[in-house]
Amino acid sequence: METPRKQTTDPLLCPSYVSKPGAKLFGIQNSEGKIDYLKETITIDQTFVDTAQQGRTAEERFRFAGKCIEKGCHQWNDSAHQCGLVSAIIERMNSPLSDAPQHCPIRNRCRWFEQRGMEACANCNDVIRNLEVHHFAAITA
Repeated sequence: METPRKQTTDPLLCPSYVSKPGAKLFGIQNSEGKIDYLKETITIDQTFVDTAQQGRTAEERFRFAGKCIEKGCHQWNDSAHQCGLVSAIIERMNSPLSDAPQHCPIRNRCRWFEQRGMEACANCNDVIRNLEVHHFAAITA
């Protein structure tokens, strides 16, 4: 099991980032609607963005991470100084914790993991970004 992140000056990453040059690709939706996490992140470029936007949006098929912008995001809860989205996802999904969580290449810098630990990880795998309604939609098998 992975441990919480060590003190570092590296910014936390938002696991609900958009497909844009410089974003970190860290997961791909499989045929069952779950996320298969990559061994390592891949920094995407404009060619990837252009190619991935054919058909469904890239955010409906891939998971991206990028610097958490805190107060610059509409999901930010300023009074609690945390992302409000992860709590809403956990409340809605309520997925059980796993004894053997999947490897995740961003866990040690993930905003959600920093806030909610393995509870965030347990609920992350069923989530894809739906840009039309500007929130996450659960995928159920």
